[in-house]
Amino acid sequence: MGAYLGVDIGGTSVKWALVDDTFTILDRGDTPTAFSSSDEVVQAIVDIARAHAGEFQALGVSAPGLIFEDDPDGTIYHGGALTYMHECPIGRILRERLGVPVAVRNDGKACALGEYAVGALKGARVGVVLAIGTGIGGGVVINGSVLHGTHCFAGEFSMMRNDITRPLTIPNTFSDVCGWMGLRRFVLEAKGLEGDPAYADVDGRTLFEWIDGGDEDARRGLDAYAGVFAGRLFNMQCILDPDVFAIAGGISCHDALIEAIERAVSEQRRAYTGPLDAMPMPRITRATLGNDANLYGAVQEAHKLLA
Repeated sequence: MGAYLGVDIGGTSVKWALVDDTFTILDRGDTPTAFSSSDEVVQAIVDIARAHAGEFQALGVSAPGLIFEDDPDGTIYHGGALTYMHECPIGRILRERLGVPVAVRNDGKACALGEYAVGALKGARVGVVLAIGTGIGGGVVINGSVLHGTHCFAGEFSMMRNDITRPLTIPNTFSDVCGWMGLRRFVLEAKGLEGDPAYADVDGRTLFEWIDGGDEDARRGLDAYAGVFAGRLFNMQCILDPDVFAIAGGISCHDALIEAIERAVSEQRRAYTGPLDAMPMPRITRATLGNDANLYGAVQEAHKLLA
């Protein structure tokens, strides 16, 4: 039985796991992302790998930024919050220093691949992950392969425009309206607290304490948010027609969120009439792997290198 090393480069920590052919985690750990250069990131991964020398056959890396599928060097462009990773050919460097096959994937796409391998998308012919955070991350998996697109931009849901009559600016994007801060605005507006400096630091935990505690205004705000979110799902259903949408991200652990989106989808589907009767209803589920999805996705790609 073979084993693979998966590494997830995040803004807070670099997580790693040794995973076998059955996707069972054999060992795992993490180190803080206290780096100031790409060389330091690479060295941290090399140190992790060398501490497990001989225990794995291939390495999979999940990283922020644009990473082209057909690039043998696994070069990272932009690097998200880790701007020092821009133009780092991390795949080639790690392959040369470690002497093992290396696959590098964007973190959103790795998340989708992980959910396909052992999570909420398992068995789906076409599946979509939407990760609700500051923005809307995620990816599209079709027949076991993640969709990259010509410019490696497929699955960058954050940049979808809300109002086609207005310019494409950050306030007019899916990210701004339906990231977790968007939910915060909907709830504070419903409670009449938007702009009140006393509530400037309200976080997701507080929002769901209100919602789960039966606060009717907060629930009305959640429903308004879910209605906007559901409308985007119908747009994606028309374009991709997936088997399932898996909702990921920190706030996805709250049943109230998933239930509100499901209600909004049902209500909007009932509103379709006439020639639109054939419109499929988007199927919603919660992503199941949490913070491990990127690791599993990285391992899924490493596994392919030896197939």
